[in-house]
Amino acid sequence: MRPLFPVAVAVGVLAATVAPAGPADLKPLTFEALRGLVTVREPQISPDGKRIAYVRATGDYKADRTDTELVLIEVASGIRRVITHDRIGVHAPRWSPSGDRIAYLASPARSKPAQLYVLSMSGGDSEKITGVKGGVESFDWRPDGNAFAYLAKDDPPKSKAPEEYVPAFPVTDEHFLTREPSRPSHAWTIGADGKGAKQITKGELAPAGGGELRWLPDGTALVMTMQPDAVFAHLTKSRTMIVDAETGAARPVRREGTDRGFALSRDGKQIALAAPRHGSAYLQRDIRVWDTAEHDVWHGDLLDRNVHWFDFAPDGSVLVGTADGVRSVLWKLTPQLGVDYIPADLNPKKVDLGEVDFGADATVARDGAIAFVGQRRDDPNEIYLLAASGGAPRKLTSENAFLAGYALAKRDRVDWTSDDGTKVNGVLTYPTGYDATKKYPLVLVIHGGPVSTSTWDFGTIEGGLCQILAARGYLVLQPNYRGSDNAGDAFLQAIVPHVTSGPGRDNLAGVEAIKKLGIVDESRIGVSGWSGGGLQTGWLVGHASYWRAAVAGAGVYDWWEQAVLADINEQFAIDFLGGASPWTKEGRAAFAAESPITFAANVRTPLLILSDTGDQRVPIAQSYALYHALRDRGRTVKFVAFPRAGHFPTDPVGRETVLRQWAGWFEQWMK
Repeated sequence: MRPLFPVAVAVGVLAATVAPAGPADLKPLTFEALRGLVTVREPQISPDGKRIAYVRATGDYKADRTDTELVLIEVASGIRRVITHDRIGVHAPRWSPSGDRIAYLASPARSKPAQLYVLSMSGGDSEKITGVKGGVESFDWRPDGNAFAYLAKDDPPKSKAPEEYVPAFPVTDEHFLTREPSRPSHAWTIGADGKGAKQITKGELAPAGGGELRWLPDGTALVMTMQPDAVFAHLTKSRTMIVDAETGAARPVRREGTDRGFALSRDGKQIALAAPRHGSAYLQRDIRVWDTAEHDVWHGDLLDRNVHWFDFAPDGSVLVGTADGVRSVLWKLTPQLGVDYIPADLNPKKVDLGEVDFGADATVARDGAIAFVGQRRDDPNEIYLLAASGGAPRKLTSENAFLAGYALAKRDRVDWTSDDGTKVNGVLTYPTGYDATKKYPLVLVIHGGPVSTSTWDFGTIEGGLCQILAARGYLVLQPNYRGSDNAGDAFLQAIVPHVTSGPGRDNLAGVEAIKKLGIVDESRIGVSGWSGGGLQTGWLVGHASYWRAAVAGAGVYDWWEQAVLADINEQFAIDFLGGASPWTKEGRAAFAAESPITFAANVRTPLLILSDTGDQRVPIAQSYALYHALRDRGRTVKFVAFPRAGHFPTDPVGRETVLRQWAGWFEQWMK
């Protein structure tokens, strides 16, 4: 059947000819095999550049938990050793300024909040520095190495009421699952010996989500991104501020505008900010550099990519990680300033990493060397080192070497044109043992965000699912529809105000493009996605009738409910719907026009709906509504809820169960 929207399709496929299948003794990838995946993250290079510490995470499926440990690599020899033992939830390693110690966060016991620990590189066990009731959220060494600054949530107010009594509280922009008042975090200092804790900031002003803080080099002030209060939705009003370490007095780095994170130059004289181009925290962010005297030094609009990661290099240039096409890349910006501090030429240069993609998790040494998490199409993530002198990145770990024993699917870029002439791209995963003379069922796995990008890396969750589907004989298309952040601001901004229908037309055009390759069994086409991908799935099954099966996870099915109930409530919806207010007749109509539930009567596709019961980001109420809209009409629908907090299960068993349900639905309906 033809889709309800006409499409004009042109397709270009890069490297569409897939290499022959590997040796016959390679095993097919299974969910059981994926349990062996190791995640590496948070690499931190020592001040002398000779050692790298990183966090190694593995899944314990019997206990249903993720275990982490801190690993140290000797850069010259590649020798690795675990340096934390019996520590729970290890994360956030930071070298002391002299490199003689490593501080990190870990929980002293299961279900206990994280505390600050320090480990001497000369030997011995870690020393616990803090005993904060609510736990430590983030920290930074003072430049002299004798103290820390850290963030900790305020204790609940004292009460004489019985312990089981839960007091009422006022609600402003909290999400619908809120069960207690939002409490701000505040900055404290403490000696490196664990003595002399002192609160620095007070009042409603609170660190924005992520909660990073950094000392200025002279130790007199801290740099923090802060918002007016502790309500999560108010991240849209966050501003980077300089906070006096003695008085707690705070002033913004720039007088007007918001930003979403910062990086500090080595000399402390410049601060790079991730500044929203359109004033929205949810749309494209550009790099802007200011000095500590509130002067705009330069801004990076000429690098037309949404910022994922950034930091200063020792020479004063700025390193920026972004998506680009179907890859994750690293840029170096060395501005040549023109009139009024505006760069005459940013001279953006893409750093050559070869076949390795930049994982937006990195650290820069004093000599300019970069330790980073790198990804490949055949390797989920490893630690790499890019020397200050350049050259190819050097792989330092092989945590997932076991994958060499499995037949992995080929993944390539595909390009097409949507119905209105918009150029779109995506990732096509071919079945293992692909034969160009045969036709295969096609499944769409659509990314969320919606400001995100599907890359051709192996990845972990979506990439693992694509590999599993490919092992079962499916073609898998991951479209980077308009609103994705891989092709510049105009492409990203094109999602406004048609937040659902615009991307939907791109995705329908993508199906037509892959069909034109002559490799698709057109009687077996499925669609799926989580979050923004669930939103797309809900819309697509209401606008085309050829789908054989569909899986919609944690999707926005009603934009009005999203604006009312979510932790990113009203402003998120308003920004993507072009400023339309849900509290006017016209705005309500605009919200309904972009809501999949409006088109539920058109749905004939067997649909699996998945959601966490404790999802504050896209509340489960929308899944209930879509389920009843279909079931009460006699449609084929199944709704599976996971008793988990958050937008996607974070425990290993929960994650695997979601993906098993996902793949199993296609196995049931697309055979």
